Amino acid sequence: MREMDRIELEPANRPPQRFHRGRLGQVLERFLDSQVSRKSTDYSLIELDQLWREAARIDSAIGLKLFALFTPQDWHVLAYLCLYSPDVLSSMHLWARYAPLASDTDNVRLVNDENGVGIELCVDAPGELARYVIEHYGVMSIAQLRRGTGQDVQPILAKFRHSRPSYYKQYTQWFGDRIEFDCPVNRFYFHTQSLSLPMQTRHHGMLELLTQELDRRIATHRNFSGWSAKVAEGARRSLARGETPNLDDLAKALHQTPRTLRRRLEEQGTTFRQLLDQVRAELELHLELQGESLTEIAAQLGYSDLTAYLHARSRWRDRK
Repeated sequence: MREMDRIELEPANRPPQRFHRGRLGQVLERFLDSQVSRKSTDYSLIELDQLWREAARIDSAIGLKLFALFTPQDWHVLAYLCLYSPDVLSSMHLWARYAPLASDTDNVRLVNDENGVGIELCVDAPGELARYVIEHYGVMSIAQLRRGTGQDVQPILAKFRHSRPSYYKQYTQWFGDRIEFDCPVNRFYFHTQSLSLPMQTRHHGMLELLTQELDRRIATHRNFSGWSAKVAEGARRSLARGETPNLDDLAKALHQTPRTLRRRLEEQGTTFRQLLDQVRAELELHLELQGESLTEIAAQLGYSDLTAYLHARSRWRDRK
């Protein structure tokens, strides 16, 4: 029975929830734990935005420095994809193409205008938090380009939406001498000679293998609309809080009766169970790319044990 797919988590057996899921949160947690005066705090239960703010209280320029704390085991698969690319421009194309697999809320796209060819970053976060994330993404991308090319790659023009921070002089080592703040968008433009630089780490076989898998994962992303989108978003929020989504609670949050919400979903050709499977499948792909273990993925998808998760996974994968 499909009702058996909903596995309620027993509080006594439930593992601690890591609300900040992913390597980024884990590296921030390691940074905070390394501060002697703060070791009594359990950062594993703190959300990602709170971790950023805690870290910024210690070092306001944490967005520029965090990637240096990443080990190769912490890198997202897209960071490796950059190294396997033929050249700088190809790596930028691939980043923009597969960025949705790294984050549903951030957007990366290539631009080509009067300033030249560049990359645009959009982060869905409050101002100060967005600044940390943009700094981190910018440093990460440029660090990988330098690692791959063996050259001191940097933008010929860097535009940031946020205002100039107190530590702005530290920007030059990553973003060059032409830096503008309070801009409409975040963009990094590169010289044509930099775009054509070959990656010394390029590997056609690994690139082909990774892109085939990433294409498969991109294809599994569902485009929700209407009531399906509202229910999917509610289910994602429940899972992020460590709760198992259920129709009654989501209907109440949407000011609907369970019966009415069920009917609205049926009118869109789906059911709550099917929709929840899709949400879990998408989150599973994201967590796999973050390098999470099967046990951790099972817990974050709302399953109390690994067997229940593997059973459910086989069902939604067979449906594809």
